[in-house]
This record gives sequence, structure tokens and C-alpha cells, in this order.
Amino acid sequence: MSRDIANIIKITDAAKSYLHKKNKLNVCIEYPEYRTGNDCAFVQVPEIFAKKPKKEQDYNIISSDEINVFLSKLINLPDNDVIIDVASFLGIKILTVSGFNSKD
Repeated sequence: MSRDIANIIKITDAAKSYLHKKNKLNVCIEYPEYRTGNDCAFVQVPEIFAKKPKKEQDYNIISSDEINVFLSKLINLPDNDVIIDVASFLGIKILTVSGFNSKD
């Protein structure tokens, strides 16, 4: 990929403020794994979690304003920017990540 990962990941001011307020300075963008019995299914659109991954060596790390973004090495980055933002649903704020397309 010709673009630098740090230039692709953008964190909005609202998301930065929210993360600093909650003292959550590590976020992880990865494909979530859902287990049912012995079977495993992967969701094809990455999700964001306010946590540090267990195996940091499996992630690229981007830092911006004291916030560490752990991006799974399994994720293929899109040509457009990836935006980390915060949304509100029934008064509850949640982190969102946009810019990825699902693979059919």
C-alpha cells in the first residue's frame, strides 16, 4: 500500500475528547470473533474496542494525541480514510469506526 497507515487513520476531536474523559487511551480495530460451540465465525467488517489487545505483536500501532490505535495486521485497509468517531444512542456514547467495506 502506498499510503502510510498513520495518514489513513483519523480520530475526530469528539472521539479524542471522549477517550481522554474516560481515560481509555488504547483502542483496538479488529475483526471480532464470535464463537458458538466449537464453530467460529468472523464478521467481515472491522469493529473498534476501547482496549489493548492481548497479542500486541499482531497489530500495527498508531499514536495520536496520547491515544494508541492498535490495528490488526489481518485487516486490509481501504483506499479512503478510516475515521474513528463517537456516536450517541439513547444517551449512551459509543466509539465507531467507518471507512471499511464489507466483503461479499
